[in-house]
Amino acid sequence: MNSLRREANSRLASVSLFLLFLIVPFEPRFTVPFGSFRLSLIEAVAVPCFVALFMTTRGRGIAAWKSPTLRCLAGLVAVALISAAVSDVEPSRALKFAFRLGAMTAFAFLIARLTDTERRLGMIGLAISGAIAAVLALLEGLGVRSLDVMLGAFREIPFNVAGVRRATAGSEYPNLGAAIIVYALLIGAVRLGAQRWKRLAWVALMASGLVFTYSRGGWLAGLAGLSSIGAVEWKRDRTSFMPAIAFALIIGLFITRGEISQLRLGGENANDFYAASYKVPLQLAMDPGVGTTLPVTIRNVGRRAWRTADGIHLSYHLYASGEQPLVDGPRTNLPHDVLPGESVTIQASLRAPVNSGDYLVMWDLVHEGTTWFSGQGVKPGVVRLIVGSDAPEGEAISEAAAIQAIPDTLAWRPSRWELWSVALRMWKSHPLLGVGPDNFRWTYGAVAEKSTFDTRVFANNMFLEIAATLGTLGLVAFVAGLVVALRQGWAQAPHSDVALTAFAILVAMTVHGLADYLLAFTGHYLVFGFAMGALARRPTV
Repeated sequence: MNSLRREANSRLASVSLFLLFLIVPFEPRFTVPFGSFRLSLIEAVAVPCFVALFMTTRGRGIAAWKSPTLRCLAGLVAVALISAAVSDVEPSRALKFAFRLGAMTAFAFLIARLTDTERRLGMIGLAISGAIAAVLALLEGLGVRSLDVMLGAFREIPFNVAGVRRATAGSEYPNLGAAIIVYALLIGAVRLGAQRWKRLAWVALMASGLVFTYSRGGWLAGLAGLSSIGAVEWKRDRTSFMPAIAFALIIGLFITRGEISQLRLGGENANDFYAASYKVPLQLAMDPGVGTTLPVTIRNVGRRAWRTADGIHLSYHLYASGEQPLVDGPRTNLPHDVLPGESVTIQASLRAPVNSGDYLVMWDLVHEGTTWFSGQGVKPGVVRLIVGSDAPEGEAISEAAAIQAIPDTLAWRPSRWELWSVALRMWKSHPLLGVGPDNFRWTYGAVAEKSTFDTRVFANNMFLEIAATLGTLGLVAFVAGLVVALRQGWAQAPHSDVALTAFAILVAMTVHGLADYLLAFTGHYLVFGFAMGALARRPTV
């Protein structure tokens, strides 16, 4: 009877993990109530799965507390709770994120209780869902726009780089979709290890979807993960690096055939493509409601030609006093393609508002259906517009004042270097406990002295995000746990396919974490918890 009960419990644990990982890549944008909190759909599904794992593995967990990896994660949660309690920025919101770190750690403890046999079914679920994500990315990259309605359940808007679609693969952002594909890539590469051609076919499929996310961090993470598998298998298989080589060749071929890929490798972000300078009169006077044309000289200071066929036009934003936006102006076509380094003077259309007053005109190029150049960090050309004879004339606005007049809603898209600098400043100002869990995105604009900023932006570096939000204590606990897990993974990987997979995933997440922050998103902190838990104890069959 006891053996039957153990077998039933083991099956229930495996199935629970399988079902959870089957939906991990696909997190709809709506949330569901849970007491005083709201949970994502994946978190809502995770709750009964956690309960099932806990109930079916009772009696196995005593030794888990002896694991240095799990102790470090528990220390990270303790720091997060204290940091949230003393935070002066929405402590309740910070506390919610501390609870998410607690859920990640609890999941790691539960995974540490499981046997490798039980963990394998969960990994198969993630491989299946990750393969679906890769196919979605491939189809979106090939131009199948009928998917947009379905993908809209998971993302706010489609993503483009210089007019080229970045696949999101069923995630909210392309980088998140790329990370999911990488996890599945590594799981399949380990499970198909003895089947060389099937293994290479799997790598080819996953890489073909991954390339269309245009995620440089994802590309490097996939290569690092496959290389770590190759390094572990090298002694027994001299062809072990073939998957990594095949992956690199596919990525390399994609880069050489795609202008946008080459530009992304050579620059920080989209403002390297959308880079312009404007030469405009500093002040104009017009009668109310009158239209006119005036010369606006623009220079392409980026690394990509502005092609008339791409739908790039000149327009403007009209602002009243107090940075109040009013209307966007009519479009004026480029006279011809404008190459990098080339200038062109356009007779641009301008219409004065019907009410007298003092206004600001922000000349701005627009890539139709994609973005305003100012939305990519390019400063517009600013003109003071005096409308009506009763409007105050005053002195013409200076160039310095014109730049100062640009509102934060335009032309501020911080680069990774700028975000990293802000994170370091936060860490320096709150060295022990940081500014509070998840508070980087709510405070980085103020630190950078901006009045308006996007609260969906993270530090774009896993380690600097933790340093800024949880301070030195949190960073030490996190890095210590990660280092211990990686060391254990390197020792266990030659003897366990589960340990090898978990080790490769942690390597990939560490590399990807140097350029993006993944742990704020449910599916990814669950995968991280799984990998940490799988390496917390010696493998058991």
